[in-house]
Amino acid sequence: MIEPLEIELKVEIDPVDRRRLLSAPPLADAAGESRHLVSTYFDTPARDLLAAGFSLRVRRSGKRRIQTVKAVGDPSAGLYVRPEWERTVEDDQPRFDAGCGPIVGAVGMEVLGRIEPIFVTDMRRVTYRIEREGVSIDLAVDNGTIRAGERTDRICEIELELRQGSSRALFDLARQLSERVPLRLGVRSKSERGYALAGGNACEGIKPEPIPLDRNGDAGTAFQVIAQACLRHFRLNEGLLMRADAAEPLHQARVALRRLRSLLTLYRPLLADGGPPASLRAGLRSLAADLGEVRNIDVLIRRFGDHPQDRLIAAREAAFAHARTTLASARTRQLMIDLVEWLAIGSWRSGSADPEGLDRHVVPFARDLLDRQHRRVKRGGKELARLGRRHRHQLRIEAKRLRYAAEFFASLYAGKKAHRRYERFAAALERLQDRLGELNDIAIGSRILATCGLDTRQPKSGKRRRRRLLDDAAQAYDELMRTKRFWHATEARPGSDTRAPGR
Repeated sequence: MIEPLEIELKVEIDPVDRRRLLSAPPLADAAGESRHLVSTYFDTPARDLLAAGFSLRVRRSGKRRIQTVKAVGDPSAGLYVRPEWERTVEDDQPRFDAGCGPIVGAVGMEVLGRIEPIFVTDMRRVTYRIEREGVSIDLAVDNGTIRAGERTDRICEIELELRQGSSRALFDLARQLSERVPLRLGVRSKSERGYALAGGNACEGIKPEPIPLDRNGDAGTAFQVIAQACLRHFRLNEGLLMRADAAEPLHQARVALRRLRSLLTLYRPLLADGGPPASLRAGLRSLAADLGEVRNIDVLIRRFGDHPQDRLIAAREAAFAHARTTLASARTRQLMIDLVEWLAIGSWRSGSADPEGLDRHVVPFARDLLDRQHRRVKRGGKELARLGRRHRHQLRIEAKRLRYAAEFFASLYAGKKAHRRYERFAAALERLQDRLGELNDIAIGSRILATCGLDTRQPKSGKRRRRRLLDDAAQAYDELMRTKRFWHATEARPGSDTRAPGR
């Protein structure tokens, strides 16, 4: 059975901009339909439906009741492609039969008998049908709240759903609207927001989520999935960072950008034109530098303990204000949307620097990529204790790329033997990274102190610490080189080092 697909681009807006959005073309010239939608989402107390990869809701619109089952799918960024199954029901209670999709077979009637309301979304939705030159797009503006017990959260977002034509039209329309109101890439569905609200989980920073890759898939699809996960990681922490000045969301947002840039470097030999347009690469580099400046001062401040220098505090406040201004800028907002567009329909999908590279089965592709990056670290770390600062810096970058590549492809190696090797390999690599990172922080700290007009001279204890870090880094490198490579614990099936099916 061919599953019905929903292809949707989601962007967020500030509720105060909603009226201005509705008066902007092409919405001002279109006949919008306003509806009041109240949706109740169901799950078991143990969240069995969520664990199985489904969301279940009953939506009330006037006298109609529509039950919808959606395959939650993997976390994405902006562009959603999700199977869904809808049916009419008589009241606010779900019904389970042949028309409700695969949820019965996935979890069983015994589990479905334990479901209960988890949260409710109460939305005022205005919908438009935008048609132009063979393209048909449904645009919905949602404004309302999510309620989970006593907790509430405000939502104002735009969903652009493609009915006919090219996906490029979704982005063209988003760009047109962004000229009138600030748009930000949306990375969380209403069900995801609701589950988070119901759980009451508050965190200062969101770490990278596991990236589930299809072991039977191809290298090109894996690239898109990993890149979308990096964008999602950034946007989740950017949202936290815009609401409060906290070190951990800033650090995680910076990590997300580093992971994305590392992915682009790792895949560069395969990508048409070497990857994204120069303007997007420059935007990522500039944004990462602004966030990195704040992080570098944070590290230096921690060295002063409870008595940081006033000039450092002032420098940190100025750097953070600049970073937040950058995040709030139209350039950064558009950068995220442009990156999603490039991932969805960019030149890399229709042409490749290596015609067969992106079509390779992902398992042998990942093995070769990890081997190549491992060799770069091996070559760069020889006689590490004697390396100059420039070569150590390059080794740190190569080690970081190896770590990110290992994290990206870890899900392909799920056997017990591979998992044990992965844990040992990741621990050894982390130790090397930590020592090289501390050495780099010392060098950067001297530059920041000089900029602030503070004493940059190292006491004898500082010199001893630097020598100890060098020795520890050399030992960590030797340990890493002795550690077995987890990606060789599980080999590709015979004959799989070919073109992937369907490409």
